Amino acid sequence: MSLATPKQIRKLQRALYVKAKQEPTRRFHFLYDKVWRRDLLAYAYACCRANGGAPGEDGETFSRIQAYGVERWLDDLREELRTGRYTPQPIKRVMIPKPGGAGQRPLGIPTIRDRVVQTAATLVLEPIFEADFDEAAYGYRPKRSALDAVRMVDRAIHEGHTEIVDADLSKYFDTIPHAALMACLARRVSDGKMLHLLKMWLKAPVVETDAHGSRRMSGGKQATRGTPQGGVASPLLANIYMHRFIKAFRTYGLDRRYGAVLVTYADDFVILCRHGAAEVLETRRLRFPRLHLQPDALTANGRTLSRRAAIDEGRRLHQGHHSAAVAARESGAVGRGRAEPEPHRAGMDGVLQLRFRDEGTVRGEAPSRSHGPSLSSPSA
Repeated sequence: MSLATPKQIRKLQRALYVKAKQEPTRRFHFLYDKVWRRDLLAYAYACCRANGGAPGEDGETFSRIQAYGVERWLDDLREELRTGRYTPQPIKRVMIPKPGGAGQRPLGIPTIRDRVVQTAATLVLEPIFEADFDEAAYGYRPKRSALDAVRMVDRAIHEGHTEIVDADLSKYFDTIPHAALMACLARRVSDGKMLHLLKMWLKAPVVETDAHGSRRMSGGKQATRGTPQGGVASPLLANIYMHRFIKAFRTYGLDRRYGAVLVTYADDFVILCRHGAAEVLETRRLRFPRLHLQPDALTANGRTLSRRAAIDEGRRLHQGHHSAAVAARESGAVGRGRAEPEPHRAGMDGVLQLRFRDEGTVRGEAPSRSHGPSLSSPSA
């Protein structure tokens, strides 16, 4: 369900976006006080209520909040934020089926209280970082979708970018380094209270109950990596960190040297080249460790396609977007009033993952030499 953003909040977001666009090096200071604005918290709650979702670790439900009184509940939360007494509660981890039934993956469920505050913070931060994001990024962004990414891939293929590097970052959300992510945030945010709020979410403990009913706690203040899938702020944080890779791609001139088109969707990406895909793959393999990503978090699979095969594959991509959208709706991500997919294997794997079925090539298998140069590599 999508809710119309109130006029005063749109005005605030527009002002932040314009200022960030006009001043690319500006660091924003007075942000935290916006998070506990009455109208912004009320809208954040309405978005969370519209999205529904399971209770968090504290068991609190929307029905219980309604009985307590929404205005009273929001006033209590606002006072905690204003006085600096707000502390995130533990995150409830559950396992949900992967799209297509290929096993399970973890989903972190914050409490409703934390979802509301994360939504409010995202409403404030998103316009600032949207001003910086590259056109190559499609996941979790306003007015962009998986289908838009598919169309870009299809267009690039038809324009002759038929040497393709296709890769994903395994367990990307779980391996984002906190220190490097906080450095990315600090390039645009100088408000110490806002940075502290974000860091508290990264350090929130995670509670998991196994099949025997035993509870296990992980994460917490000692954690150095990861942002829970399922948290409202996590998609924005993941995009902010992935922006490092996109900037490196531009800085190293891979688009200019190899006629390469980059398309990213959450933790998956494809690089479509006119030539030199093998060199692009090797450059990417060498540079990712410098971006503080774990070497074993990277897998890749690529091929050089004939133009005819590439065009056929592009048509198949169009046909796949619907199933990816369905998988996204089923994934349970909590957004701010718009149904945006929780990525992992629902994004590019459902839509942009180029599986060369006509040539018998799938992820992790080297293609036949008779079909052209292999760009496959084992997990680093």
